Amino acid sequence: MINVDPPSGNYPASGGNSTHNIISESDSRLAFKVKSSNNEHYRVRPVYGFVEAKDKAKLEVNRLAGPAKEDKIVIQYAEVPAEETDPMAPFKAGAQQGEIIVKLIAA
Repeated sequence: MINVDPPSGNYPASGGNSTHNIISESDSRLAFKVKSSNNEHYRVRPVYGFVEAKDKAKLEVNRLAGPAKEDKIVIQYAEVPAEETDPMAPFKAGAQQGEIIVKLIAA
């Protein structure tokens, strides 16, 4: 299981940035994949990555200028073995175990 801190992002409609921590509450290493409901106005880094057991990984969200609206990103995750080197591999194999939704609000 993962958590995200802060659990949402607030941006001016003119654009802005936020940094979130993807926090693992698992005893296993996790791979994650980030999907956005609005790829036109949001850029996330990284799109794929790993978070070690009981550790955290940084996620950067960049909001480009655009109309005020509410969007979301979905962070999917899956357990992976320590020797896995490609964070995309488990998702290509359909290994998603869970997901968490982060609200993105531009006003």
